[in-house]
Amino acid sequence: MQLFIYEPAYQRLRDQIHATCPQVRPILMTADSRILQDGNELSPEEVRPDVAWISTDVFFSPAARDFLLLLVKGPPVKWLQSAAAGFDNPIFQTLAQKAEIYTNSNGAAKGIAEFVFANVIDFFHPNAGRRAVQAAHEWKRLGFRDVAATNWLIVGYGNIGQEVGKRAMAFEAHVTGVRRSPNGKEPANAMLRPDGVLAALPSMDVVVLTADSNDSNKHLVNAPFLAAMKPGSVLVNIARGALIDEAALLDSLSRGIPECAILDVFETEPLPADSPFWDHPSVRLTAHCAAASPQMEPRGDAVFLRNLALYTANKSLELQVTFN
Repeated sequence: MQLFIYEPAYQRLRDQIHATCPQVRPILMTADSRILQDGNELSPEEVRPDVAWISTDVFFSPAARDFLLLLVKGPPVKWLQSAAAGFDNPIFQTLAQKAEIYTNSNGAAKGIAEFVFANVIDFFHPNAGRRAVQAAHEWKRLGFRDVAATNWLIVGYGNIGQEVGKRAMAFEAHVTGVRRSPNGKEPANAMLRPDGVLAALPSMDVVVLTADSNDSNKHLVNAPFLAAMKPGSVLVNIARGALIDEAALLDSLSRGIPECAILDVFETEPLPADSPFWDHPSVRLTAHCAAASPQMEPRGDAVFLRNLALYTANKSLELQVTFN
């Protein structure tokens, strides 16, 4: 079996890969985009892998573009493992069409869920005020909001959404997940299809966007959506900037709804320096870093190794994605 893999990922997992699949012959792309196999340098035209792994580290490497282009332009593969959670980017859809089996990863899900929860908790608790009264040597009691008994609506109840939901339920929040085709096994108190979102919004304290972006949900958060939100509510977007009509959100924020917008993604990134979101008192923004946990890479490695063992044994793989 010929495996196309980023060289640093191979060096990191060499022993596990060969222990799992002794017959593997790795094709390595280096950080400077050279292609090596058995000590020999190959041309892109000579690369004909059976399996390819787009590891976490290749996404952020100088070789990212060449690695992906080689797969796009090369022959079909039997199995393609991606370290990305989402697959709405057109390049992943192109690659999926060239793979007999396409699998994604939940390696980022736990870290992103903690990011969401940490930011919501930080809004519910006046931590900045607490530090301020400490610095002023004031013995002052500051109240806070409980997560318990709040209602959470999580739009896009896949790997990431479910990790968010499990954490919220552990704090005794009531969680409603939203997905196109609920299977009845989701870890949630209730499930809705997308057409039920507007009716549910008036009772929701926290609305979290964890959905992929596509033609059907562009500007999902628009004027009617925002008008239906509950006073005092929190909107969190760690998914894609295209899910929010930013002009409509700014207009609604001027009227105090939602009370807080926690935004990690935007339609234009990097966010322009003159964007009104930077200085808006009701906005907490970050630079698309919800997945920036050091555990993302080892969790992604573990997904690949588990699937490699399953593939070698001719068993069904985890996290298979079907594209329509």
